Amino acid sequence: MKNYKVCILAAGAGGRMGALTDHINKAGLPINFKAAISYIVEKFSKDTEIVIAVGHKKDTVIDYLTIAHPDRKFNFVEVDRFVGPGTGPGYSLLQCKSALQCPFIFFAADTIVLEEVPVPDKNWFGIAPVKETEPYCTVKIKNNLIYQLDDKVKTDNKFAFIGLAGVYDYESFFTALEKDKESIKGEIQVSNGFKSLIEKQLVPVGFTWFDTGSLKNYVETSKSFAGGEKKFDFSKGDEFLYFVNDRVIKYFADPEIVKKRCERAELLKGLCPKIEVQRGNFYAYKKVDGNILYSLLNTQVAHDFFQWLKRELWKPVDLSDSEKKEFENACKVFYKDKTLKRLEKFYSETNIQDIHNIINGIAVPPLQELLEKVNWDSIFQGIPVRFHGDLQFDNVLVSRDPMSNLQKFILLDWRHDFGGFMKAGDLYYDLAKLYGGMIISYQLIKEGMFSFDMSGASVYYNHFVKNDIVEAKEEFELFLKKNNFDLNKIRTLTSLIFLNMAPLHKDPFNFMLYFMGKSMLYKCLMQKEELRAGAKNG
Repeated sequence: MKNYKVCILAAGAGGRMGALTDHINKAGLPINFKAAISYIVEKFSKDTEIVIAVGHKKDTVIDYLTIAHPDRKFNFVEVDRFVGPGTGPGYSLLQCKSALQCPFIFFAADTIVLEEVPVPDKNWFGIAPVKETEPYCTVKIKNNLIYQLDDKVKTDNKFAFIGLAGVYDYESFFTALEKDKESIKGEIQVSNGFKSLIEKQLVPVGFTWFDTGSLKNYVETSKSFAGGEKKFDFSKGDEFLYFVNDRVIKYFADPEIVKKRCERAELLKGLCPKIEVQRGNFYAYKKVDGNILYSLLNTQVAHDFFQWLKRELWKPVDLSDSEKKEFENACKVFYKDKTLKRLEKFYSETNIQDIHNIINGIAVPPLQELLEKVNWDSIFQGIPVRFHGDLQFDNVLVSRDPMSNLQKFILLDWRHDFGGFMKAGDLYYDLAKLYGGMIISYQLIKEGMFSFDMSGASVYYNHFVKNDIVEAKEEFELFLKKNNFDLNKIRTLTSLIFLNMAPLHKDPFNFMLYFMGKSMLYKCLMQKEELRAGAKNG
């Protein structure tokens, strides 16, 4: 059967998803590095027209699909109302009526199935077993035909409608849907139309169903598609990563970050992938073959990488007198002002008090006292260079040149600016980010290989680091010494980085970062005082 279409309803606000849908439509939420809606689109041939009802955060649906599936035939239908009484899937589907004057497959954007989807050469209804019936439209079946639909009520039915169906008698379906606009729990449901198909025979079709329509189900589906539960979740709600059709796609809730990232990609030309497309909250580049530096790390590779950074990345940037002042202010904003704001956020969210602590057996004063002792003037004297901004082994790809077969480093996930300054960033920030990634192995953190405990003012934390990271850190410190970099300043900045990261992560890693940063800052200040006292006595 060729003359049919697919209709995906992606207009709803995703009220059961919590804060995840504040910035993006639920159809665009990633499941194992692919948006939920991609799993639906890829079920059908490229010559099948797909009608998509859009409403809430419509641009995130349109832009993602345009980038991820540029060879598909999409017809986007804007739904004028998608929140409040009288809206719902039935209302959205009626908005698509004029585009669906043929047999079609109905697909809710929060439904994923494993099986092939039958063509709509008859009226069929996708079902799956459920334990609770009230959240769903459930069915009664006899002689392999559906004879009753019970929408969002408690029954003894065993199977629920999964938001997937084939509509062959489309005229009867839409006539019934238009005639019966009765709301069920405040929304017009598609069941009002499907009830009319029972008399024309509505065949149940079983599927392996993954529901992504609630936060709980979305998390469970993500775990299933990722091959199991991650020990610790590093994900963020305001940025996502996708791998689709040999493209890497990045999403940011703030489109200004996308714009700046693309501009900075030009400044890093030759060192990072070339941006192929930029739309709204998304940008994309062709996937590059290679391995993450973290997975290939040894002393020689680390040595080569540090030399490459010095030679290829950290090019000095000449600044005018006015730009020098702007850059120094950017250092102040980035290092001090941002740190104080992040700490305020951390204290507010965790109710942690800034007091004397015993951290891993060492008495550490309140953080405020430590911050007052930091030589901020020295911190603000940055070195303007072409920079990365989030330099760690996970953000570097190692590939092979196809001609020479020589090792090649490619930078990923570069920062969009440095305290609002785009032309240059502080070399010491890159050094400190790199150093921090050799103190904490973020890969092992994701595997849950850390512990944190707190009792009153006493804190204990522990984390694992692989031997190759330890050796890379030793090689890095040799590199710093040979190039006359101030290791104490780098350690101080690293402690500030950990403090800044704390409110961005989940419990208990946020607590470990905070107390680790506090402890590290204390040790840096003590070391500085010891060096000063030694020089004075000498």
